[in-house]
Amino acid sequence: MVHYTEGQLNDIYTQVLDHLKKILNFRDEEFKYWFGNSYLFDIDDDFASIVVTTKVHKTIITNFIEEIATVFEQIIGKKVGCHIFLQAEINQSIKISKNNLSDFDSKFFNTKLKEEYTFDNFVTGKSNRDAEAAARAVCYYPGQYNPLFIFGNSGLGKTHLLHAIGNFIHENNPELRVLYIYSEDLVTLLINAMTTKTVEELKDKILTYDFLLIDDIQRLKQSTSQEIFFNIYNKLMNENKQIVITSDIHPTELKGIENRLISRFSSGLSVPIGSPEFETAKAILRKKMEGRQNDNIMINEEVLDFLATRFSSDVRKLEGSLNELFFKAILYNPEVIDLEFVTEIFKDDPQIKVESELTAAQIKQVVCEFYGLTKSQIESKSRTATIANPRHIAIYLCRKHLNMPFAKIGMEFGGRDHTTIMSSYEKMKKMLKEKDTFQQALHKIERKLGV
Repeated sequence: MVHYTEGQLNDIYTQVLDHLKKILNFRDEEFKYWFGNSYLFDIDDDFASIVVTTKVHKTIITNFIEEIATVFEQIIGKKVGCHIFLQAEINQSIKISKNNLSDFDSKFFNTKLKEEYTFDNFVTGKSNRDAEAAARAVCYYPGQYNPLFIFGNSGLGKTHLLHAIGNFIHENNPELRVLYIYSEDLVTLLINAMTTKTVEELKDKILTYDFLLIDDIQRLKQSTSQEIFFNIYNKLMNENKQIVITSDIHPTELKGIENRLISRFSSGLSVPIGSPEFETAKAILRKKMEGRQNDNIMINEEVLDFLATRFSSDVRKLEGSLNELFFKAILYNPEVIDLEFVTEIFKDDPQIKVESELTAAQIKQVVCEFYGLTKSQIESKSRTATIANPRHIAIYLCRKHLNMPFAKIGMEFGGRDHTTIMSSYEKMKKMLKEKDTFQQALHKIERKLGV
């Protein structure tokens, strides 16, 4: 690794600016205004850090990041990524001197696994069976499914599975090291390493772990950190270290993440996790009730049916509704928690009030009624035009009016792959442009749906 003195950095940046003047379409006074107060903070093996004074300057200069990187390669003879920092960001990081850098890092590297999240208390059903099986698989065969990418809406158990993997490894293979980290914490670590010139130390530290578990990767939208993460990611993969990632959406639908990272995320095993169906939601409630046996509160079966039906789209909300119900039961002391009591408790809950809003199930139902099909037919694998075309319309409507991710639409239509759903959506867009009959059918269905 080459270490540059302050004088060398100044000389290099002077040459960079001279070259930029010749290739950028700026007048002299404009170039001086935007670039005059910037300076080169450091050059690492992987990137060059440029510091500016204001957010406006950062925005403008970032627009020319590719040209700047090209000039750097010409000047120093190697390819580096270029990142723009605010002076305020540098000042903040310098406060964390190298003497207490280990203390700063320790709060991110100390184990944050929640012991209560295990495979034993993860309730499995049709909607999450594949995700749970994949999570168990990487525990027994690290590196075979790499990376494992678990995606689905918030509150469905993705974080539970990450912690379950970590807890399983700690219990059964304690010699292996596990790092669980939230993506925004990872960004903080990476940016701090860049501004305190400790990138290599951070890389070395992360590479000592055998399992890297990253939660909510969609929040890794900080471009200044993706270059380093890309490098760390590749080294972990080359050493066959297991990487497990969670996200709200399929890797191909991530926004603000570099294409080369998306490509690598997609190269492993991507598994969806969906909202629990009725039986699974009810099983989750029963599991939660096992820890409340000492409350001595009677609850009717129809109450569990009510909660499982109304709150199954979000496991956290499902569990929270049960907690609220037991709290209110202790507060008001009914003889038994019945349907009348639970209806009164949740009468003002917004999730109960929005039942009249449009859903994928309603779209499928109206499309089926319009074409004289059954729900099983429209979700089937049949490719005959009489079934496939209505399916294309239903998929198109889900995307248009609900703005659902393709992966989630796929789960609504018999567990289809997101690429199949994308193809179906694009096919219907084309058919609507070419044939009036489909336009007329679409308008009639939309009127029935009230949209």
